Amino acid sequence: MIKAILIFNNHGKPRLSKFYQRYSEDTQQQIIRETFHLVSKRDENVCNFLEGGL
Repeated sequence: MIKAILIFNNHGKPRLSKFYQRYSEDTQQQIIRETFHLVSKRDENVCNFLEGGL
């Protein structure tokens, strides 16, 4: 099940964030920070889709 769709610019600013499950604002911000941190560490030739479990 897709729980969220997040799109960032290269500097980490969210350009689109859509959550399909209810989370508190603090939890959403934490998810956004952690997701950008994980994606930004990857090589350029690696897919930027993440599987996660909350």
